[in-house]
Amino acid sequence: MISKIKEFLKSPVMDSLQGKSDLESRDEKSFFRLALMMVLGTLLLLFLSFMITFFVSVRGAEQTLVPDVTGELLIDGLISLQEKELYPRVQVRYTENPLEKNHIISQDPKAGSVVRAGKRIKLMISRGAVVDKVGLYTGQNLSDVKTQLQSLFASYTPLMIIREPVIFVFDDAPAGTILEQEPPAETPLTGLTDLVFVVSRGPVGEKYSIDNFVGLKWMDAVNRLIRSNQPFVFTQKKEEVNGRNSFVLTQSPKAGDSVESGTKIELAVSTPEKLASDETFGILEAALPEYPVSVDLTVEKIVAGGRSEIVFEMKHPGGQFSMPYREKKGTVILIKIYDEEVKRFTLE
Repeated sequence: MISKIKEFLKSPVMDSLQGKSDLESRDEKSFFRLALMMVLGTLLLLFLSFMITFFVSVRGAEQTLVPDVTGELLIDGLISLQEKELYPRVQVRYTENPLEKNHIISQDPKAGSVVRAGKRIKLMISRGAVVDKVGLYTGQNLSDVKTQLQSLFASYTPLMIIREPVIFVFDDAPAGTILEQEPPAETPLTGLTDLVFVVSRGPVGEKYSIDNFVGLKWMDAVNRLIRSNQPFVFTQKKEEVNGRNSFVLTQSPKAGDSVESGTKIELAVSTPEKLASDETFGILEAALPEYPVSVDLTVEKIVAGGRSEIVFEMKHPGGQFSMPYREKKGTVILIKIYDEEVKRFTLE
């Protein structure tokens, strides 16, 4: 009897506990599903936000037309670009025109190109010319100033040239010293400018002692005379000296004599004993005008094929001019004054 009562009481309790356990399990599953849906929804929302932002950024800014800023002052060009929401990338270089300083000389992309707002436009800005003012040249040697100008404008169109003929006057300053210049120093350069120089010829009646040229090869004697800007006259003697070279046999004035600056030195040279079959030797003679001041004289030769070579350059007062030559037959010799041909010889 007791066992039946226990069995009766036990069965309903067990069923009740089991039902409660099943209910809790269902609630937990529902909560898990809900949480998972919320997480997935949040991730989906973030993904959609990312995609919207991405496509907006890819679409970019609106397109705009590149303005023409070439030739404008830099500040004006920058304002024009800013109005179009474009940004500059600036580079600078020297130009040949001093008036272009601080101006835009080129742009990339070119004017009229269609680009997106925010694009960088490459601008080339002029620093102006290498020099924009006339230098101070008084007190300097004329040859040094010529070399300076040649170096200065080696890569650019010259903005200053020395007007020829240069004015030479007697002065106590050393020969070749620039005494006056026009235009004066600090004059702004706006284009090609002529430099007018007044240059010292040295003191009036300045004298010096003659070097000894006897025994030198004729070209060595010529080179020494050129370095001192001493005019010369050559003659040829039929005397032959052993070997293939020609030497100075006599000179007038003699070595050690005191002469005034500009005195012509007369030298007699020997005739080479041996010449190649295609060579010729002799004396070139030319009567030049008498110049009031020494001028730039250039001796130039044109060899086979038309190639031109400078034999030498010097200051020359004009009048009688003569020099030896030893060249291949058919060579053309030119004598130029200020780069203008005045005499032409074809060697035979």
